[in-house]
Formats: sequence, C-alpha cells, structure tokens
Amino acid sequence: MGKFLRYITITLPVWLVLIAFISCNDTGCMENRSSIPYVTIYSDSTVPQTIYIDSLTVYGVGQIGDSMLLDTAMNVSSMYLPLRDDKDTTRFVIRYDQKNIHPRYKTDTLTFVYHSYVYFASAECGAMFNYIIDSLGYTTYQLQSAKLVQNEITNFSTENIQLFYHVDQVQ
Repeated sequence: MGKFLRYITITLPVWLVLIAFISCNDTGCMENRSSIPYVTIYSDSTVPQTIYIDSLTVYGVGQIGDSMLLDTAMNVSSMYLPLRDDKDTTRFVIRYDQKNIHPRYKTDTLTFVYHSYVYFASAECGAMFNYIIDSLGYTTYQLQSAKLVQNEITNFSTENIQLFYHVDQVQ
C-alpha cells in the first residue's frame, strides 16, 4: 500500500501538468465576433473622395440606455453603426454640431430594415448574429445620398454603407 501511495503522489502531479498542457489551446478565437455595419463618408463630386466631418454626433433612436456612438466627434470619415439583434429596424440620428447650420438642417436620420441570422463561426469562436440589410432609408438635410455597398453584414471590416455629402470646391 505504501508503494502505491508513493507512486500516486509522484505520478499524479505529472499527469495533471501534462493534461493541463495538452488541454491548453493557444489557437482560440482570434477573430472579431461582432457583425457591425461599417460606414464611410464621401464627397458627392464626380470622383468621390473620402471627406472628414467636424463636430458630428451620432446616436440610436429608441434604444434602451445610452445609445450615443459619437459625441461632437472631430474629423469623422467613417463609423460603425451597430444593429439591434432583437428588432428588424434600427434608426440613427446624425447631428451636425457646427454653429453656422440652420436648426432645421441640423440632423439627418438613417433607417436600416434588416433580418438577422445566426452564424456558427467555429468551436472556439461560437456563434454570432450576421445581418442582411433589406433597405436603407435616409433624410437629405445635409446628407445628399446614401449607398448600400454590401448588404450582408458579417464580422469582417468591410465597407457596407457610403454616405455622400456636398462639398464646395475650393478654387
């Protein structure tokens, strides 16, 4: 019995260490697990160019809790606009906080109508919601137009929506 206990006390820690090393997996989920539409801002010129907007605030409409995504942000040329997985419509207000804009033209609204589906990525990453945008609506107070470039929203950082604004050409 004494030899058996000594054998157990010596081999058990060795086996536990081996099992710990074997069970550790450093190839865990390294990819992004959030599917969020990526929006880029362009000029509406003949050859659209990325532009930057100063003093921009963006928030969700009808969201529970804090839905502020940008708060008087400076030099905005792109943004992520997260969709709600428990609804089929999400709205965002884009507020232009520059002082020289008439109050009537101070906000635009983007409306996404979509459906979601569950995507199983892998055993390490699990499942996530992806989205298909069925329609994109928008107001045109400052925004000239919006274009849905890629209607399937996945966890890859791909441009999904383009917003176009009029920019006066400097001579």
